Amino acid sequence: MVRKGFTIIELIVAIVVIGIALMSVPLLLSQASKSDEFSLNQEAVLAGSTKIGDILTYPWDDKLVSETNVKHILDVTNGDSELDRYPDNNHTRRIGNFKTNYRRKFDANITYASATLGRAGDTNTTAYNDIDDFNGNSEIINGGGTGDYLMDLNLTTKVFYISDDANYSSSPTLNFGDLNTSLATPTTNIKMIEVKVVNKANNQTITTLRAFSANIGSYELLYRTFP
Repeated sequence: MVRKGFTIIELIVAIVVIGIALMSVPLLLSQASKSDEFSLNQEAVLAGSTKIGDILTYPWDDKLVSETNVKHILDVTNGDSELDRYPDNNHTRRIGNFKTNYRRKFDANITYASATLGRAGDTNTTAYNDIDDFNGNSEIINGGGTGDYLMDLNLTTKVFYISDDANYSSSPTLNFGDLNTSLATPTTNIKMIEVKVVNKANNQTITTLRAFSANIGSYELLYRTFP
């Protein structure tokens, strides 16, 4: 009668294989944890970028809210002089503006941008109606799997005037890195929007995103009418 069993070599090989498998478990758990953390960080970045994208759809300043068809360029008190009104016949354009109707230009009446950032300096203090109204805004996004997000997030928004000093006439192109993004005394031609995303559970900052909006006015779209 022959009894079947394992040889000592087979047992050693089996033990080695099991050992290798057990050694890989912590690595797999670590990778899974990093993957979850990465997903949550991406979720926070998405929430911040969505907030900034929404803010950028608002008018540049409260002084432009009442304007409908076209938003004018506003006058500023602390901007680069190269961006001021060009001293031509009507003083309604800056260097680089097209000298035609329905294009980006200043209003005939001198109108300065708001020196106070936030709703406190607005004519309408009960609604968000321009970019800097979001200065000091705090928004809670409840997660926990009940909505679009897994964790609770706190989004805090700040809006600043930044320096617009640059040599605009030195070359045909101007790189963003040529601009001085340090904070400036109101008012300039560039507003910086900053959104900080914080994990509400442990009060840790996950990311801080920034975007920039310029005082360039808008133009009126021309369209064909049919009888």
